[in-house]
Formats: sequence, structure tokens, C-alpha cells
Amino acid sequence: MVTRLKEVLAVVNNKGGVGKTTTVQSLAAALVREHKDYRVLVVDLDPQMHLSILHGWSAANDHMNIPTIYSAMRHATNIPVYRTTREGVFLVPGDTTMQDVDSDLFRQMNPKKVLQKCFGLPLDDHTDIGLTTIIESFDYVLIDCPPALSQSTYNAMTVATGLLVPVQMEGLSVNGLGNIILAMREVQSELNPNLKLRGLLPTMVDARPKIVKEFVDYLRRSYQGYVCQTMIRRNVKMNEAQTMAKDIYDYKPYSPVGIDYEMLCKELFN
Repeated sequence: MVTRLKEVLAVVNNKGGVGKTTTVQSLAAALVREHKDYRVLVVDLDPQMHLSILHGWSAANDHMNIPTIYSAMRHATNIPVYRTTREGVFLVPGDTTMQDVDSDLFRQMNPKKVLQKCFGLPLDDHTDIGLTTIIESFDYVLIDCPPALSQSTYNAMTVATGLLVPVQMEGLSVNGLGNIILAMREVQSELNPNLKLRGLLPTMVDARPKIVKEFVDYLRRSYQGYVCQTMIRRNVKMNEAQTMAKDIYDYKPYSPVGIDYEMLCKELFN
């Protein structure tokens, strides 16, 4: 067996709108842009399916019995993988029914280890390149988690080697970090001792207001050594790119936010 896989990164926050999906999309694109031979798998656990849609997945597929992450986790079976609009990036598509997956997981013997079981099986390959297993076929796996500490999120942390937490620089987002850290420690203690906190990532940063600087300073004081050096600036080019269903490197690679995600990619995966 030839091992390619270097890291499984779960992108987690129990608050919505902090940039989880944007971070997964942009890091995947930055990785294959920097390393032309890499294959990156993105996994969409969020019932909103924004990551899937941004990678060219049609919402109409949701009603056509096409295999998704939901069907894989519901039956603890092979994970379906599809090509995306970005060369080198592959997708395990989301499903709106993921909002109901917790009840299906609780029927299984180890509800927090279902995704781990699925990851160990041969892939349900919907490409034409002969993918075999995750560990042999991909260099990185990036998981977009739902905005909750749900069973899906615990499954992601159980299978991951690293945890990245995007944090918007506002009170509610910063104050909610404690629950995420506690959940991570629970997983480390009981399910996955190899899980590491890869970073707390300040997102959508506008450095002009004084309070934003205060939030950043508070974060660095409270979580010394765990806050990413890179901060992701708020930039309209990202909104424009996603409105056109493109990643930032297809649209404006040298925009401030494009440069930020390039720097984050180098910081995390150098």
C-alpha cells in the first residue's frame, strides 16, 4: 500500500457565518495551486451544502438518490467521491438530510466513529481515475463541519488529525471557543488521541475598528501559541467569487483575501 495522505483537517465552529466553508474551499484551491500533483478531498458535512454547491454540485442531485455523505454515514458504507470544477480537488457531496443524520448514527454501535469506519473502506469512485482508498488516493482531506457540536462534528474530530477553528472577531464567536476546546479534549481523551489543535483562525478581519484589535489581542493572550499568525481579511472579492461559484484563485488570486489564504496554506502545510 502506497500512503499519500498527510493530514485530515476538520474545520469546526459551533457558530455559523464564521468562514468554515470559505476556508475549506480556499485552502483546497491553494494546495493544488501550489502543488500541481496533489489531490485534495473536501467533505461536506453541513446540511446547507454550500461547499458542494461552490464545487459545482447541483442542488437538484439532492432528490435523485445519488450517493452522498449522508448515504455513506447512514449505512456506514463506502464514501462516494466526485470530480469538481477545480482540477485536483475532489468532493464528497453534502446532503440536506444531514440535518437528520444524528438519529441514524445513534442506531449504530459507535455513533461517533461511523465516519472513521467509512474512511477505512474502499471508495465509491465516481471519477474515471481509479481511486482506491482515502489514504492511497489523496494528499489532504478537508472537512467542512456543520455549525453545531453535533454527532457529525464529533465524527469529523474522531477521524481528523488536525482541527482548525475559524473565529470571527466579535464577542459571541470568541466567547464560544471554550465549548469547542472542551469537545476537542473529550475526543482526544476518549476517541482520538492523535487529534491536534492546528490553529484558531481569525476570519473576516477588518483591522480598522479598535474593538477588532482588542478581540485579536484577547485571543492571542487567552490561547497562546494556538492562534494562526495569518489573519483572513474581509474582502468583497471573496463574495464576488462565490456568487459566481468560483474559488478566489479562479477569480482574483492576488486580492488581499487570496493572498491571506495562500499564506495560511503555507503556514499550516509548509
